[in-house]
Amino acid sequence: MSFKDNHRATIVGEQTAGSSGQPYQHHFENGMVFGLSTKREFMPEGAPFEGVGIAPDIQMHPHAADLAAGRDPVLDKALSLAKNSSTQ
Repeated sequence: MSFKDNHRATIVGEQTAGSSGQPYQHHFENGMVFGLSTKREFMPEGAPFEGVGIAPDIQMHPHAADLAAGRDPVLDKALSLAKNSSTQ
């Protein structure tokens, strides 16, 4: 959130799920699991974050075929951006 808000990084990949990472989970005896957010999060300007997520600056989706072949196009893009910014 802070990198997006302060424009200190180029975010590459998929939109986040919009979770603070602090859910409450209850495991039932029948194997079901119930999860509930325990914290409401907002972007600094007041926009909701919880349940909405953070959109990347460059949206890319990894594909199973790439990963199975040992390729990660999202990581490759991020490395390319990092190399290009270090030469400027």
